Amino acid sequence: MILSSTLAQAWRVFWTLRKRRAADLWADVLIAAALALLAWAALCLLGLAGVITMNVPDAGFLQRLLSGMLLLFLAIAWSMLAVLRLAEGVLPEAMLMRLSPVRDWRAAACVSLLLLAGLMLGNLLGSALLALVFPVTEFFASSTLRRQLRVLQLLPFFAIVAGLFWRGRLQRQAMQAQAAEAQLRLLQAQIEPHFLFNTLANIESLFEADPPRARAMLEAFSDHLRAGMGQLRVQETTLGAELDMAANYLRLLQIRMGPRLRFAVDAGQDARAALLPPLLLQPLVENAIRHGLEPKVEGGEVRIVAAVDDGRLRIRVLDDGLGGGAPSAVQGAGMALANIRARLRHRYGERASLTLLHAAGTDATIELPYRATP
Repeated sequence: MILSSTLAQAWRVFWTLRKRRAADLWADVLIAAALALLAWAALCLLGLAGVITMNVPDAGFLQRLLSGMLLLFLAIAWSMLAVLRLAEGVLPEAMLMRLSPVRDWRAAACVSLLLLAGLMLGNLLGSALLALVFPVTEFFASSTLRRQLRVLQLLPFFAIVAGLFWRGRLQRQAMQAQAAEAQLRLLQAQIEPHFLFNTLANIESLFEADPPRARAMLEAFSDHLRAGMGQLRVQETTLGAELDMAANYLRLLQIRMGPRLRFAVDAGQDARAALLPPLLLQPLVENAIRHGLEPKVEGGEVRIVAAVDDGRLRIRVLDDGLGGGAPSAVQGAGMALANIRARLRHRYGERASLTLLHAAGTDATIELPYRATP
């Protein structure tokens, strides 16, 4: 059970570049060997007809051919793995974030060059290994240089295959990202009318009973709308803008709920400068109010805490409301939380997460790689 879970975790992060890896090195080596074995088996099947009709010089030729090709494939797979892991150690975190997961053609070209370097190195080491294991055989008698030149002759083919692969993957990622963003906007469109009409009704009723409070609520409402419209038009924003929008929203609700709602925002300048997709924070704040504090008679407090630690941005939305105990909490918050997780996965892969803890209230935590405005 432990072995299978370790291999499953290693497989999930095997295709990404990251500074810190939870998986053991042996798991990566085993996965690379399995991929080499699959490629070797596929090549054997493709060449099966030719091998059957081949006029072999002796009985051991096929054995030497198959075992030699397997050694070469293993050397290439492990060399490509070594080059990628070396790149992880040498390249800065910011560059790794731009390269993995691959989101544009520039990153695809860089990753392809790293893979090509691993292929060339593996072919070189594999050729040297074949020369040692099979010093004087018909099949492995060519020089190491000649073998490298043969690989270089295949570069146009590799470029076409890589181009088709990355084109399909980038198009699929773009469609998934667009679907996630469209779902977010649909979710916001479903929530906003109810919120807008309630707010306008509250402002209208306050204009007669408490004009100063009505004006304050109208100003907060205007600030919230202005910030929200701006966030919907951009593909990337700063945490500072997200916090300002959340604060406007909480101030607006504080006027409506009175002493039943208290809130605090704690974030340093480095955290406020962090870049992230827009509207990640707002759904968590809305869930804290609707499912945590509004159903609670005495209300409570919402705290937003953001900090940067070891190249990671951690954002927490905490409330001391009903949390998971609210009857509609799980059902009502599920769509928003699933949407946030999908957007994080499309943008950051396995390097970002959203976790929820329910105790005396709710603790929603977003973690993602830290990247700040220049």
